[in-house]
Amino acid sequence: MVAQVLTVIVFTLLGGLGFTVLFGLLESYSDKRAAGIHTVGQFQQAIPLVIAISLLLVALRIINIAANQQGMEIYWLLINLQLLIMMYSDLMIDSFWAFAILKIIAGITFAGTGIMTIAMWMVFMVIGSALFFESHYAKNWSPDNPWLFALPPLVVDAAAWVGIWLVWRPALHILISNYIAFVIAILVIFFNGRSQRSSEQVMARLTHETQFDALSGVRNWAMFQSDLTHAYTQVKNDEPLGVMTFDLDHFKAINDTHGHLAGNAALKAAAQGLESMLQTQDPKYHVYRTGGEEFAVILPNTTCQRAREIGLDALECMRQLQITTQAGELKLTASFGMTQANAKDRDATATFRRADQALYLAKNAGRDRLAIDQNVISD
Repeated sequence: MVAQVLTVIVFTLLGGLGFTVLFGLLESYSDKRAAGIHTVGQFQQAIPLVIAISLLLVALRIINIAANQQGMEIYWLLINLQLLIMMYSDLMIDSFWAFAILKIIAGITFAGTGIMTIAMWMVFMVIGSALFFESHYAKNWSPDNPWLFALPPLVVDAAAWVGIWLVWRPALHILISNYIAFVIAILVIFFNGRSQRSSEQVMARLTHETQFDALSGVRNWAMFQSDLTHAYTQVKNDEPLGVMTFDLDHFKAINDTHGHLAGNAALKAAAQGLESMLQTQDPKYHVYRTGGEEFAVILPNTTCQRAREIGLDALECMRQLQITTQAGELKLTASFGMTQANAKDRDATATFRRADQALYLAKNAGRDRLAIDQNVISD
């Protein structure tokens, strides 16, 4: 019996730790994918994570059905591992819609066990929601009282095993060994994950390179994602939000004609010149390098008229910039696209993409122009 208990503990712990590694890899991949396709919405970023976890839960259920023919110890061990994966995901995932989809998939995979009555389904969703919202609203006190943050999953798992015992009456040693395994696994996983995330947050605050682009010196894509998402949430409080994107005109020709050093100098001069101009307008305005010669500006609490004035100032600022090359002075121009967030936008990504569409409209109209949605302005 001792050997059985140890086996359950070891396999649950290894399975849980393996899932946390997979979760971290998927998060990293999702972030890189979002940066590559210019997606800032939390749900769009979480799509690879949702797909992978859903497939894992379904695979575990399929394996579990086969395990039921071989021995109940393996069957309940896999059920325990599913519970562990679900609750860890509830606590760690950021998007509400991603959370909702995973809860539905998880509920469906548990339906075959016979314990998912209507009442149990409601309890399942309420408890999962409590864990999800705890992970978002308890962040201020959980670093000082981490055991409070970890306690709900332990209570939830205990309740789940009580429900399983009432319906299926598994052997007492199976129930006890699986709960002990869950407690050990969730504590190890939880404190390891919290420690890693805390260290990452500290490093993000202290390390300049995680927030700023090394070449241009302005804020990078990761900061743009974070800041735009935050600014977009304030739109619901009736605070206007403008988003402006721009890139340097004929940048490839600059590189081809004058060399990459001149191209790098142009990027740096454009970014820092516009940053300086914006800071004279409002300290909250910043330039972000979103890729290559592409940049963006977030204009929080800025009306349409005010944003238009800033866009025209930015256009003139670019025209005044000059870069010294071996062939002489090089003048720069840029094309700008601008829009305002509105109630019809599904998320911040929709606003950003509309600004991008306006940018391409300005470029197609002859460059060195500002386009506000569908209206092109040359002066």
